[in-house]
Amino acid sequence: MGTTLPQVRRRRRRRPPSAWQRLRWRIEALGVRLLLALLRGRRHATMRRGIHLAIGLARPALARRLSTATTNLERVYGDQLSDQQRQLLARLSLESFFLSCLESIIQPVADARITAEGAGLAELLACQRQGQGVIIGSLHLGCWDLGLRWLSQRLDNLAVIYRPAHNPRADELLNAARSADNHCRWISQFDARGILQSLRDGCGLVVMTDLYSHRSDLVVDFLGLSTKFATGPVALSQKTGAPLFPVAHVREDDGTFRLICGEPIRPGSGPHGLAEQAGAVARWHEAWIQAYADQYYWINRRWREGDGSGSPCRRLPPPAARSLGRSG
Repeated sequence: MGTTLPQVRRRRRRRPPSAWQRLRWRIEALGVRLLLALLRGRRHATMRRGIHLAIGLARPALARRLSTATTNLERVYGDQLSDQQRQLLARLSLESFFLSCLESIIQPVADARITAEGAGLAELLACQRQGQGVIIGSLHLGCWDLGLRWLSQRLDNLAVIYRPAHNPRADELLNAARSADNHCRWISQFDARGILQSLRDGCGLVVMTDLYSHRSDLVVDFLGLSTKFATGPVALSQKTGAPLFPVAHVREDDGTFRLICGEPIRPGSGPHGLAEQAGAVARWHEAWIQAYADQYYWINRRWREGDGSGSPCRRLPPPAARSLGRSG
């Protein structure tokens, strides 16, 4: 498959915004500014309760997302979960996602409540001290913004690949809000040159590794299913030689938070190097998704009809009792 970068998208040229579009952007940006002012400084526990209440009230509007989550859970676990367990895990997944999106904006969590561990953590920090570019393969699990905050306090050169908001005014406000709780740079996923240059400059580059892409021809066994895997992170590793450190970030039931860093997954060689590296990333992530299934992003359409993904590869055991206990 080579080492091209199909997942680093190039933005199409767009016509200059019309006067009406610019007005809409200003109104939207005002709404974002008011929302940020309302949320800033809110306690973590308060936001959890508020999100739980809001999802209950907005359940009809969220029905499609919740249906996607329950369908994904049925594909992965089959009849090992009851309908009630799937529905409650779907709701917890949605609550976790909304909370994760807000954790860089609300009242910061005390440093003493965040711990970091893992077989690859010492090597990750050492690579950065030596000026070596590394890829940090994150996933939509638990408290990714708190994990990012911990890393940004210890890595001098850290950047995050992100998808810019369509509204440039809102995008600027959101990036400023995110940056208030960490020390990262934000690189658009459309900026292929900036992404490559950051690794060559010794940057720690945070990339989401569990994104769906219909453009991808890379299929791996992920959560027991044949899954289209975004090639961007592993293609970057293959092209630059940068090691890929898989990370997970989760909330514990006692109110503490964990960042776990796996051993580096280095670029493979030969025609199957890309697939082997992607498979290793998927296997590492799977254990943490199984342990914290209530915090995973089941609401995303990971497997889609008609694109060849979603066929079973193996039978996955049910998620850890901790997640099932939370879901009744």
